[in-house]
Amino acid sequence: MNQEYLEKLNLKAIIPALLLIITGGLFAYYYLLFDPSPYRDIEAGYFLDTIPIPFDFAQFGPISFPIWVDNYLVFQEFKDFTPLHFIQESIWFGLIVWLVISTLLTLVSEFKKLYFLGFGIIWIVLLTFSNLNGLNIGGLNTNYPLIIFIVGTLAVPVFFHISGKKVRFELRLLLNLLSSGLAGYALISLAESPEPVLFLVEHLTIPAIALSIAWIFWNGHGVLSGIYILLAKAGRNLNLKISLQISLIALVYLLLLFNILLDLTGSPLQFIPVFDPILLLIPMGVLGWFTIREKAEADLDLVASPRVIKGLYLLGFGISLWLAWKLQLSGNQPAKELLKHLITYSQIGFSLFFLIYILSNFMNVMNTGKAIEKVLFKPYSLPYYHLRIGGVIAMLVLMAYADGIVGVQVNSLSNHVLGDYYYNSDQKLEASIIYENTWFRYRNNPKAKNATAQLLFELNQPTLAKQHLEESFAEAPQVDNIILLAERLHRENKILESIYYLEEGLKWFPGNPYLINNLALFYIKVNRNQDALALMELSKEESSGNFAAIQLKLGNLTFDSSSPETISDLINELAKQNALGNYPEEGTVEELKADLQKELTPMLVQAGYRNLFSIKDFSSVSQDLAMLDSLWKDSTNVQYIMPLQETGVIRSLGAGRVTEAVKNLNGLAFRNPGDAGYFLQLSSTIMAQQMGFEKAARELIAAEEKGYQAIAAHHWSILTMGGYYEKAEEFRVNYGLKIPSYLLQPEANTLSYLEIIEKFNRTLPKPLFDAWKELEESELKTDLAVRLVAYKAHGLDESDLRTLGENIQKARGENEYLSKFLEKPDLKNKETIEALMSWLGIGDELTANPYLNPLIWSAVAISQDDVASYEILNTATEFSLDPIIWIKKVNLARKIGLSNYATDALVQMQEWVDAKDLERLQLANY
Repeated sequence: MNQEYLEKLNLKAIIPALLLIITGGLFAYYYLLFDPSPYRDIEAGYFLDTIPIPFDFAQFGPISFPIWVDNYLVFQEFKDFTPLHFIQESIWFGLIVWLVISTLLTLVSEFKKLYFLGFGIIWIVLLTFSNLNGLNIGGLNTNYPLIIFIVGTLAVPVFFHISGKKVRFELRLLLNLLSSGLAGYALISLAESPEPVLFLVEHLTIPAIALSIAWIFWNGHGVLSGIYILLAKAGRNLNLKISLQISLIALVYLLLLFNILLDLTGSPLQFIPVFDPILLLIPMGVLGWFTIREKAEADLDLVASPRVIKGLYLLGFGISLWLAWKLQLSGNQPAKELLKHLITYSQIGFSLFFLIYILSNFMNVMNTGKAIEKVLFKPYSLPYYHLRIGGVIAMLVLMAYADGIVGVQVNSLSNHVLGDYYYNSDQKLEASIIYENTWFRYRNNPKAKNATAQLLFELNQPTLAKQHLEESFAEAPQVDNIILLAERLHRENKILESIYYLEEGLKWFPGNPYLINNLALFYIKVNRNQDALALMELSKEESSGNFAAIQLKLGNLTFDSSSPETISDLINELAKQNALGNYPEEGTVEELKADLQKELTPMLVQAGYRNLFSIKDFSSVSQDLAMLDSLWKDSTNVQYIMPLQETGVIRSLGAGRVTEAVKNLNGLAFRNPGDAGYFLQLSSTIMAQQMGFEKAARELIAAEEKGYQAIAAHHWSILTMGGYYEKAEEFRVNYGLKIPSYLLQPEANTLSYLEIIEKFNRTLPKPLFDAWKELEESELKTDLAVRLVAYKAHGLDESDLRTLGENIQKARGENEYLSKFLEKPDLKNKETIEALMSWLGIGDELTANPYLNPLIWSAVAISQDDVASYEILNTATEFSLDPIIWIKKVNLARKIGLSNYATDALVQMQEWVDAKDLERLQLANY
């Protein structure tokens, strides 16, 4: 071939060669440096816990209590899942190996005769060990696949070696691509094994490993010799002490390599740094290029032309980098460890003998400033091949020092390749068996052991899977297996065992955020709260969401929380603000609303809406309730039906819909008997807040009978105010309650106030007003004035209301809405009613709260439909015992022809309205 053609060919070839090397280097080094276990799938799972938050507050003088509802805390628990599949990446790697092999065969056809013959023998042996027979063409493990691939890959190189050396390189490459491609296509088409494409591309890893090892050995002293050549060129005509410089560099380099060797065997020197020897691939390739170039251009008897030598070097460099990437993705730790050991052995052995070689041959001329690199491979006393022999001997010594572990690694890596094929083709049983076998042969194989356990769990063999995890913990601990084992034990309610494994795991992997996070959560579950906090402090940045959730669960509401970033952070932040009784920042609320619209996890959706709707809001309540209704009817939310319905109750309560909230709570108690006590006590406190003490007391007694045990002092007050004195005493004794201090040292005004409050719901407005006038001027009197306007304005005349209004505004300041209501307290007037509702700070629904009798009266007065009015009153009287509302119900029942109902209502009224008042009510025009 003419020189001009060869120069053009070199220029054309350098671009794809650099592309192969640069892309392979970027991918390989990314995973080596930033994602060393890409196959591992440890993800944040979520679970929920609750904290009580004071949704509302009730106070009657010295009696006060919050209305507690539950808000959700989202805890992040790390879970280990089956190793990730990289099927597309494996196929791309197979294509790259095919291109490299085809280019290699094209270059090899230019070898000299004996070298070509040697390559052919080695290639056949290599393919024999590549397990291609597993494609099962024509039967089980026949030799047909091997024969097809040998013919497909060697036919064209043999032909051109014999007769076609003068044929253009591009044509030979094209024919090699076609020949090897057809062989591959034939294997895939004729194969009887499942997913033959995956089988072939996975098993092409074995030839790639062999080619990479050959390049590593070839480049054994590449780093040191490359540095030597650069020093020689830099020191030309300068008379530098190159001998001293290269000796110092070699000493440092060999010390680093020796410590890497000690690290590989388990006992590194602490004062010398250690790094992954695979990271040496790029320094080896770049510096080794200077060595290969000098050797190729020297007048030596080489296996082929300098162009072929350089091409083979670049191919080896590129495939080594791509192989490092593939081994990282597939988690083939035996193959990766093999490369680590061989790089270390070869670099130590060949670099040491290269130093001896140059010092013994070129010591006299090394510091003269002459072009000594030109004669580097033309020795005087110690021939260059002695360097190679010495390097090989040194490698063998190092292999013996490492107990011949490379033999085990070679044995295990081929099994791992087969296991990856079974795993990626979803043959779970076969994959579990092969992975188990490869781990048994070589313990340092994290993916194999984890995949074995995960697959056994999927195959419904949990006992055997846990045995594998326990075996891993005892012999070769790894983070993912510890997480998986602890999670499985927790599922079996063996939480103390889970804690043991996580604690021991932290001794092996101190500071690991996954183990710290999960252990802290388990500590919380066994009430080791301080231990949990101490752990979370170690990884606060990695687990800021959990740190906040744990603080809240422990009752610490004053910690400084970081800005919420995820939906779980937003949910926890809302829980914190709700627990503090604060209105959250509008931005936080709006961000959570937006995130909930996009969130697909039902657990987070229902938790988010719970905390969001625990904020009082009188707008869009019907739309919100309709949305919640659609959520719990969705099949994906089937396990969250009860929490979503409870959220609906809270949303109704937040909008002032007392009737709806209480009725739905009773429905929840009926449908969920296990939680009936909680729902009934919540219903009790809601009605007690509205001074419906009789019904509240009955609900509380039922709650206790259903298993509610969190009885507190205010529950005693509810029972006494409801008239259940014996039950109140029983609760006091059974639950160790103290008699309130206001009863131990009673004040006359306070007792008078409480007596009025106790009978407020069932008493006519006028007697209450008269009793109010008798109270001493105090905050209690003002409080009662507010209640009279809010609950009894329908039965007071204008002068009474103005008297009450004057008292309120004198004590609490002027109020525009109250003044407007008092100007013309006509409950049929729309503006008057709007003013009253604005003063009360409620929504625009007149019938939402059955205890607000003036609004119920107004709704009836405005209504033109007697039947609808009766329904309003009938619903209100399920809660309110106001005599005027009840007598209005009696009159309407008679008017629409329901006399029996009217009679029944009158009989009921006799229980709390005396005969004279009842007679006057019937004679009055209500």
